[in-house]
Amino acid sequence: MLICPKPILAFLLAALLSPYALAQNVTSAAKLREGFQNPPSQAKLRCYWWWLNGNTTEDTITYELTEMSRKGFGGVLLVDANGSNQSGNAEVPPGPTFGSPEWTKLYIHALKVAAELHLEVTLNITSGWNLGGPDVVPSDASKILTFSRTTLPTQHFDGNLPAPPSKNGFYRQIAVLAYPLTHGLALPGKSSDTRKPIALLNLKTASAEGGFSMPSTERLLGDASASSLDADTPLVGVVNIADQVDAAGHTDWQPPTRGPWEVLCIGYTDSDARVSTASGAWQGLAIDYLDREAFDTYWTHTVVPLLEAGRPYLGKSLINLASDSWELGGTNWTSRFQAEFRARRGYDPVPYLPVVAGRIVTDRATSERFLNDLRRTVGDLVTDHYDHMAERAREYGLGIECESGGPHSAPLDALETFRSAAVPQTEYWAQSNEHRSTDQDRFFTKEAASAADIYGKPIVAQEGMTSIGPQWSESLATDLKPSFDQALTEGMNRLVWHEFTSSPASFGLPGNEYFAGTHLNPRVTWWNQGGDFFLYLNRSQFLLQQGHAVDDVLYFYGDEVPNFVRLKQDDPAHVLPGYDYDVTNEDALLHNLEVKSGVIESPMGNAYRLVVMPKGRRLSLASLERIATYVKQGGNLAGESPLAPTGIVDQPSADRFAALTHALWDLCPAAHPYGAGKVLCTANGRQALQTLNVTPDFEDASHQLDYIHRRDGSTDIYFVRNRSSLAVDTPATFRVTGLAPQLWNAVDGTMQRAVRYSKTGEGTSLHLHLAPFGSVFVVFTNSSASNSARVVENNPKPASKQLPPSQWTIAFQPNRGAPVGAVAVDRFASWSESSNPAIKYFSGTATYRTTISHHVGKDEHVYLKLTDVREICTVRINGKPVGTIWAMPYRLDITASLSEGENVIELDVTNLWPNRIIGDAQPNTTQRFTTTNIRKYTATSPLLPSGLIGPVFLESTVDIGPSSK
Repeated sequence: MLICPKPILAFLLAALLSPYALAQNVTSAAKLREGFQNPPSQAKLRCYWWWLNGNTTEDTITYELTEMSRKGFGGVLLVDANGSNQSGNAEVPPGPTFGSPEWTKLYIHALKVAAELHLEVTLNITSGWNLGGPDVVPSDASKILTFSRTTLPTQHFDGNLPAPPSKNGFYRQIAVLAYPLTHGLALPGKSSDTRKPIALLNLKTASAEGGFSMPSTERLLGDASASSLDADTPLVGVVNIADQVDAAGHTDWQPPTRGPWEVLCIGYTDSDARVSTASGAWQGLAIDYLDREAFDTYWTHTVVPLLEAGRPYLGKSLINLASDSWELGGTNWTSRFQAEFRARRGYDPVPYLPVVAGRIVTDRATSERFLNDLRRTVGDLVTDHYDHMAERAREYGLGIECESGGPHSAPLDALETFRSAAVPQTEYWAQSNEHRSTDQDRFFTKEAASAADIYGKPIVAQEGMTSIGPQWSESLATDLKPSFDQALTEGMNRLVWHEFTSSPASFGLPGNEYFAGTHLNPRVTWWNQGGDFFLYLNRSQFLLQQGHAVDDVLYFYGDEVPNFVRLKQDDPAHVLPGYDYDVTNEDALLHNLEVKSGVIESPMGNAYRLVVMPKGRRLSLASLERIATYVKQGGNLAGESPLAPTGIVDQPSADRFAALTHALWDLCPAAHPYGAGKVLCTANGRQALQTLNVTPDFEDASHQLDYIHRRDGSTDIYFVRNRSSLAVDTPATFRVTGLAPQLWNAVDGTMQRAVRYSKTGEGTSLHLHLAPFGSVFVVFTNSSASNSARVVENNPKPASKQLPPSQWTIAFQPNRGAPVGAVAVDRFASWSESSNPAIKYFSGTATYRTTISHHVGKDEHVYLKLTDVREICTVRINGKPVGTIWAMPYRLDITASLSEGENVIELDVTNLWPNRIIGDAQPNTTQRFTTTNIRKYTATSPLLPSGLIGPVFLESTVDIGPSSK
């Protein structure tokens, strides 16, 4: 046998494989460029397709889906729901009831048309949200604990015990508990009670929601002290006397010791949670999310008929099933709850139920831990609901896409509810001064992004552009783009636009609308010009669907319930700026994340360099053991030592927890080794990374930029956005070496090779110029694969020439009340400032027209530059379309469209609907051009700026290197 020496073998392999490897890299880069220019279906935006009060028609369905396809949508989330009459708006007449034969006929037509257009449909499986409806009976409805108490100051009691409150005629008894009181007859929280009551009891018992914007939940972990001085009763004193109480509630009972004693009648009743915002007759109770049998009843009765009717389209157009965000209120018991609690927590919850009534059993710490176990079990059963829904959907070859993780502060482990989802989805709200005005109240994207990484899901979906207050008034450049870009840097890679209302033509323009959301359908003024705006969304989503996120930190948020992840700047691990992170729950920490050579890896390929402990300093023994194993094998851990385990544990487990805590943190405050790893005694993740000499992934001198970083093989993709309303010129450093940077502009699709970049330390330094709310993709790839990109100055200084307004005319779209024929322009000012009411109140498209003469020099690029445009401008030169201007810096390359000599420039500028609606509301108006159920606007409402505002320029730059087509 001939044996080739290793050096020669290596040389031959390199010679043979290098061209192949290079070809593969070039092919990969080519695919990336092609996908950027022409995003595939997977990358295209979706929308909430709102069948408002069930009122739509087959013709409307065909028209709207066809328009979506033309504008680059990839699919819809079909939601039948009302909400037309909220906030004082007029009611839209009801259409067919959800699930009725008439409604099903429309739904099948939608699936058929979607299949023909290659659009994906996700079906919301109720009308409105909170699963339920008119056929849900109280025994299948959401349930909650209820109780009554009776004090027994004497030694003997012969009488009737009061029945606990109940709703809708439904009550089931759990137990009748009697216990001695060590603090007399005082009721918890009353003036005669000298003890501090259990704080936030309604939240700790999961009998209420804790707010609508994912508030911090560490406060629900309660007091960790174990003093028995303020106990109401010892656990051993609690007895169940249910067998001594007859059906009428009468008992003749002798306490075993002298009083005082208290008797607690405790059971569960219907919570009276209802379906929210349902159409027409689809009103009723919400189902019990803790009971699989209740879901199966609903599934068989309501969902299966729709799936069977749509069977020809399963997996073709009908892809996923959905239920919307949790707005169910509190829920904390079900028929199988006691058995589930025993199986999951290892003890019987019934003797501890006096805690639900505010009594302190054994000691405050024990009572608080029981309450955590109660909420944890509720959260487990909520997760089981979504797991089971996914199981039933798989029977039909479908996935689920539920907004299960809040943002209402419900009793659930938000991340865990996504483990069976095909697509994890949360939400973000568009900028507004009227509702959810702060980022803390409107951005919940990081939760879905973390869930996608820890559970191995490639798509991070967001219900986005949601709002309450604005009506057709959101600016593309200054409201919608900044919100979308922020969602991208939080981890989103698929927008599900909220909302696209189905509005039959018979209802006029702008037609019927839901009271909330950023309105988007073919009846908005700018729909026909919106193609480039939608292409921006899709290009961005395509690039951020490649590879995996680059995150240095894994923050463990503990095993308590409720538990949520909010926005990136809200990071409890203090990672920002310069690094990114994911959040994990206990389920993924124990079962999904792998420890390899001291690094924790996610199913998506993320490799975390540091784990940060929960801010609340509580976690289970299982989690602590997993973390100790990670550190022992070489991992890095930051955080303060735990105060106590969550939940009630036996003594051996408590001893094991204490021993591990001692072993890991006893040498603090100094950073120290544990096994092959290191413990850093700080809760500040950024500080810990700096101690570990981990270079920031991204830094900029202005501190005005935000970013997200994904890696796909040997390609690094950064998306960088300017958070500011002012332009930013700044050096920026990226933690990438050996690769050439390119600047990919998703607004116009250009891909440019950057110049004047340099290696610095462990990264690449590059000067960036970003317009107000501007953004750019910085793509690092093999330099040999980048020759098709133009070579330009990163921040070119253009020559500029102003085009006088006196050489322009403007002609307004007919049938909107505006002047007929061309009007001379004296200045570029807002139409709303005009003294002519026909222009002042105009909404629609007007065409600005002029003629210029220009000679294009060698390697020169000529741009049309607008100062401001409200809201969108389509450019034609010599009758041919050139492109659309909608985002700052309001600039478009027109080089290829210019001819030698004279050129006719036409700008189709479109504003928004409010001005015309306000005009139609003026006193003595005889002709109205708008019809809608929305009642926000009156004759005195402020007008929106409209049209071209400020000077118009021609700008020119010269390439500094060759370009290759």
